[in-house]
Amino acid sequence: MDLIYFLLWQALILLKIVNPSFEINYEYVFEDEDVFSKCQDKPPGFLDVDKLFDLSLMHFEMHPDGLHITGNLTTWWDVEPTDRIEGSLNILHLDRGTWQPTILNLKVRDFCKIFYDPKQFWYTSFAKYIINNEDALTKCFNNKGTVYYLEPYIMKAYAGTGMTMPSGRNRMILTLVAVDENNVKRPNGICTEIMGEFVKVK
Repeated sequence: MDLIYFLLWQALILLKIVNPSFEINYEYVFEDEDVFSKCQDKPPGFLDVDKLFDLSLMHFEMHPDGLHITGNLTTWWDVEPTDRIEGSLNILHLDRGTWQPTILNLKVRDFCKIFYDPKQFWYTSFAKYIINNEDALTKCFNNKGTVYYLEPYIMKAYAGTGMTMPSGRNRMILTLVAVDENNVKRPNGICTEIMGEFVKVK
């Protein structure tokens, strides 16, 4: 029970931090136009993002006004549609040459239930722009072969917080794990990182 309370507390912290109504707003500026990079400390058995999606028809291009995205992506993670997807997000900050943990952490027990929820922070940076939204509503990353067609857009990742974010590089670490109907985690989890920096929005 203590673990449940701890996870809820962590989630509430993140929801407060990413709420854009706070007086200090930041944009997460991507370091690389390819967006995704390999995990530096990948857990054993975990795969890179190219085993989650076929990104060959996605185009990322950095412009002065942000990261322009066009194309479509296909899910090809080798899991089952009946699997539950657990997700986590952790952000580390580079401080004097060492990656330090921050309070920006989130764990989601059933990602597919809230994948297309407009209240979630990833909605405005990805899910919102899926043209075939019926597929997005009914088919999650655990449905191999699903194609998400995206309208062209400029990816903007905003965070609102009542505290000052330290300047400098950050690592946003994303992990996904499939859990089967017997509540057993599959060994082929996904791990990827997104390098960037929080820049105050004027």
